[in-house]
Amino acid sequence: MHKKSLEKTNPYLKDPKLGRALLGQSVFSSTAIEGVLTKYPKLSKSLEKKLKVIISVHESSASYE
Repeated sequence: MHKKSLEKTNPYLKDPKLGRALLGQSVFSSTAIEGVLTKYPKLSKSLEKKLKVIISVHESSASYE
């Protein structure tokens, strides 16, 4: 059985710019946990707004399940 990729099923990764920014944050935070401290860029205001919209839609649809 062929499974869909995470990129296709995860609502946070469907937007290419937002997905790339979130992936970058994940990598930076993971390396910090391992003890490698680096500075990493925060999400831009527009990407932060997109993420909030996705989260609110995702949370409202999850409450119906």
